[in-house]
Amino acid sequence: MPPILNWLASAVPGSSVPTSPLAAQLRDIHPGPPLQLASDPRLLGWWWLLIALLVGAMIILGVQSLLRYHRWRRQLDWQTPDLVPQLQAVLREAVLPRWPEAAVLQGEPWLVFLDSLGLDALGDSRFRELAPHWSAWLYGGQSPDAQQRQELRRAYLAWGRHCICPPAWLLDLRTRWRRGRTRLSGTHVGREP
Repeated sequence: MPPILNWLASAVPGSSVPTSPLAAQLRDIHPGPPLQLASDPRLLGWWWLLIALLVGAMIILGVQSLLRYHRWRRQLDWQTPDLVPQLQAVLREAVLPRWPEAAVLQGEPWLVFLDSLGLDALGDSRFRELAPHWSAWLYGGQSPDAQQRQELRRAYLAWGRHCICPPAWLLDLRTRWRRGRTRLSGTHVGREP
């Protein structure tokens, strides 16, 4: 070791002057961050990819739902004289593939069934309120007036928003959950606490 380094090492206690040739070669190497804090950038990239895929899937489902709703809205001509028979046909066409048990329903039970499917927290689907006029509109050749057409349109659009717009798997899940909840509430009614 050169004499100047010996002198520096002895003159300044705790100095970082290397005392051996091996230490002199390693003096410019510094330790990195602690291992537990260093994360793999590829792992962070995978997380961002997963988030992007989830956001993309949500956007696609939202657009599909919106397109289904717009198709549902344009399906009927609300000024035609045979509005209610067309409405009945469109509703049956939408209901029967998903809920075949509704095939036997007619009149007020049919409207109550529609309301039970499209029932939301606000209760927008109100076909039941139009039950007194439904048979006359459907079979008697009568037509609804402007206010009744507006009520029919409001009920139809609300029902479509809750029963047509969501994907089929979500509707199936919601129907199973409702049936299970109804079945469970029916078993607890007869019990005494």
